[in-house]
Amino acid sequence: MKAFCAVLALALAACAHQPTMDHSPSLAAAETAFAAHSVREDMRVAFLAAFADDGVFVSDGWTVSSDYLRGRTAPPIVLDWRPQYVETAASGDLGLSTGPSRITSKAKPETPPTYGQFVSVWRREPGGPWKVAVDLGIRHPGDVLWSAPLEARQPGPPASAASDGVADAEARFASEARERGLRAAYGAYGADDLRFYRAGEAPVMGRTAALAAPAMAGDVPEWTVQRTETARSGELAYARGAYASRAAPATPRGWYLRVWRREGPGWRIVMDVTNPAPPAT
Repeated sequence: MKAFCAVLALALAACAHQPTMDHSPSLAAAETAFAAHSVREDMRVAFLAAFADDGVFVSDGWTVSSDYLRGRTAPPIVLDWRPQYVETAASGDLGLSTGPSRITSKAKPETPPTYGQFVSVWRREPGGPWKVAVDLGIRHPGDVLWSAPLEARQPGPPASAASDGVADAEARFASEARERGLRAAYGAYGADDLRFYRAGEAPVMGRTAALAAPAMAGDVPEWTVQRTETARSGELAYARGAYASRAAPATPRGWYLRVWRREGPGWRIVMDVTNPAPPAT
């Protein structure tokens, strides 16, 4: 019996020291192939192939991509992009990808391209391919990060099981913002490597830089969480929804995505991006 216990202990110790598989290369490859498909054929065909059945993007609100695109023709543009940063959960079922994008007109190819940054959350079922669950982005002047090298991160599962979910983190973050302002809330809940994306502005990387961004001095909005999803390993999650003026919470001013990473006992924001609603006509 003692010999059996000793063998079992050694086996468990060996399992405990096995390295966690790094899923970030497969996510970067999926994103790169998605972009190549868009350039090779067109963005409509590529989006229909790459998105999950319930995958959404922003088109005057969160919209199921396949439902929106299936009955439409492809827009007369070439949409190109590349992953510059990817982060995956240890369980390999959820990941974040972001990087620069470029739009060129097919009708007037001599027209200078427009640039921006895309943000995608990918999901993968066991044994299946990566599929886009959430996609949005911003436009800004210049080809920021187009030549930057790829960065990848897989934080690994938290040391202990989470006692709270990302919806709880969203609620605490919103409460902190209402009581002390945006800068205090992002200071308390932003990760050191927070990425902060706002339309018309170059992407801001790092919590210190984000806290100095002009948007931090704005009014605190009312956020409405519409969906959350957490990796099976428990350390990566996202929340998406709408934001509005606190004086008129029923009228969306835009839509947001926050990606959260569990660091130690708490959740920290690693990506925060918004898409403002189009002006009222």
